[in-house]
Amino acid sequence: MAANSHREAIYSVLQYLDRHNLGEAARTLERESGLFFCLPYFEECFIHGAFDEAEEYFNGFTTVHDNMYSTNVVFVLRWHKFLEAVDENNRDEAHTILHEELSTFLLYNPNLIERGTEIMNLENFRTYEGLQEYGEPVMARTLEMMDVRRCLEANPLLSGKIRYRIPNASGGRGPADLVLPPPPLPAAPAASPAGQEPLPLIVLLCGPGHFMLVPRGFI
Repeated sequence: MAANSHREAIYSVLQYLDRHNLGEAARTLERESGLFFCLPYFEECFIHGAFDEAEEYFNGFTTVHDNMYSTNVVFVLRWHKFLEAVDENNRDEAHTILHEELSTFLLYNPNLIERGTEIMNLENFRTYEGLQEYGEPVMARTLEMMDVRRCLEANPLLSGKIRYRIPNASGGRGPADLVLPPPPLPAAPAASPAGQEPLPLIVLLCGPGHFMLVPRGFI
């Protein structure tokens, strides 16, 4: 009962903060309490290239190796951060991301650094096999977010915590329109035969308890 009361109190405070345009304070409270996850905030950070902010927020709820869903979300964030550095011809930053941030995923894909180095050394990385369809970065991340969202919703550590944005009565998209129940999706993905949510395409299942992270387009 006490836990429920605490959760309800936090939720009421979040609603107040959002209604009064105190989004930064609301996101801090969500992250530090670990009770509510603002999906629109995470989406906006990822799509618009605020990768460090997205990962910092995500780390308030789970860590990279907690489960395959968490691992995949962090992988996508860092992979697109790497691609953005390559796209901007910032080779020093791309090298740092590859060797300091993506190296943690060698456990799942021992060829990741090798592939990343090949991509980084190309004059036009979009000629690399699997990246020919990588177009404008914001659009690419918008499409990727569809799979990231599936991964977030399937993560048991976020169960019952995700806040969604729904249209208000006037058709706006203000911060006060964040709710816990998920709004209906136009075309929800079909469940797998085992009844589990399908994983994003960056995962290649390799056997019981084992999987390999493969960037979109490489499977």
